[in-house]
Amino acid sequence: MMRCISLLLGLWITTLAWSQTTITRADLAVRLLEAEACWEAHRQSPEARLRATRPLTEGLTAFFSGRLDVLARQLTLACLALRSDAAPTPEQLYAGSLGVRLPRVFRHEALEQGEQTVQCQLFAFYPAERPEIGLQLHWAVLRVGDSKLLREGTLDSPEVGATLTLLSRAPEGDYEVVFALKQGDQTLRQWRQPFSIIRQLDTRLQALDRAAETHDDADPTERMTVLNAVEVLQNALKGENPETFYPMLRLLQLAEQLSAGWERGQSGWRAAPGDYWMATLYRERKVAFRLFVPPQFQPNKPIPLVLALHGAGGNEHLFFDGYGLGIILKEAAKRGWAVIAPRSDANLAHVAGALEAAQQLLPVDRKRIYLMGHSMGGAQSFAAIAQFPDEFRAAVIFAGAGQPTQVPADLPMLMVVGEQELPILKSNIENAYRRLQGMNLKTLEYKRYDACDHIMIVREAMPDAFVFLERAPAR
Repeated sequence: MMRCISLLLGLWITTLAWSQTTITRADLAVRLLEAEACWEAHRQSPEARLRATRPLTEGLTAFFSGRLDVLARQLTLACLALRSDAAPTPEQLYAGSLGVRLPRVFRHEALEQGEQTVQCQLFAFYPAERPEIGLQLHWAVLRVGDSKLLREGTLDSPEVGATLTLLSRAPEGDYEVVFALKQGDQTLRQWRQPFSIIRQLDTRLQALDRAAETHDDADPTERMTVLNAVEVLQNALKGENPETFYPMLRLLQLAEQLSAGWERGQSGWRAAPGDYWMATLYRERKVAFRLFVPPQFQPNKPIPLVLALHGAGGNEHLFFDGYGLGIILKEAAKRGWAVIAPRSDANLAHVAGALEAAQQLLPVDRKRIYLMGHSMGGAQSFAAIAQFPDEFRAAVIFAGAGQPTQVPADLPMLMVVGEQELPILKSNIENAYRRLQGMNLKTLEYKRYDACDHIMIVREAMPDAFVFLERAPAR
């Protein structure tokens, strides 16, 4: 038990090592999403999945020890294993080693006046020998929303340090670049990275700062959402890219919508279907969270809510963008459920803060609040159940760490694990299941998934998790 917790706590320590390496959290987020996309494209083949579990597990071990270059290489090998059982070629390994550093936000005026262009630079995730056969890096700039192609190009024989000019000017908006590394007609890798162009950004950020200072009595969730947006955008201007794909213009516009309401002496929040990047204040602690409101949302109709707790070393974006490329949102949308995923904090402040914020923002059905957690989020789920025993209708634990202490007998619970899970974690999960059996829960299920590891278990088990939650009886 203690070895398992110590291993997972190593993920928190890992965050200290990010600044000591050339690989950043933002860089790694790109590779993790690429690996999720590879898994999604080939997951129907059990053989392909099984081949990929070994490099994925070795990558997880590297992550525990702070070896992010090794993790990146293992993610390359996992994608290659999903596609084929052939040995990796030098061209494939070199393609996997390349990354692109692209600033997340640009001032519109600087582009218009020719003071700046939208540029990116190539770097190496891990050492790899440059192959004799040259590769090509293709890129295309699209506007988010309408997928309008603005510009495309090709760089022959890409190498570390090369700089690309993607755009010289463009209208205000959120954009993404689709990159593809090719060898002739064969695509070796493909991935996406975002950036935004914003008008009068400095002036707008100053206005938001003043509004937050003037209206210090505003709703805590609205005010913290504004301050969080200002912080994210200011950091991006300094070159500190966040580890998720914020649509920076949308982030700014939501903050402006909220502050405009304060000027009218009312709330600026208008609940509507969509995906929101927000924050709240709970007992003087900031709780950042993501909120999903389904297409079927009606302001006067109670809505079920799923509270999702991420694993150690992650953040509120993992369930929305990472695990299964946001499969939780697809399953929730089918049922008309809302989802809230907070960034982990000590003493379960993120759990209480997220629940409080959700009930302020939406007409939450208090009898249909569901809980799920992955890895360390599983341990926090056990703790949340002990602290809030009457809050949840049912719970799902994905490859959870920790052990249950107090679980109401009438709380339905599903535990899931991949057969290729790390042995120490698998043993801990089995011990937790036996302890739950001793608590005589009325509904307790345990499912194992073949050809599945610690990283991909959320994607594979999520559809079953929602079926389990959906049929959970009222307590």
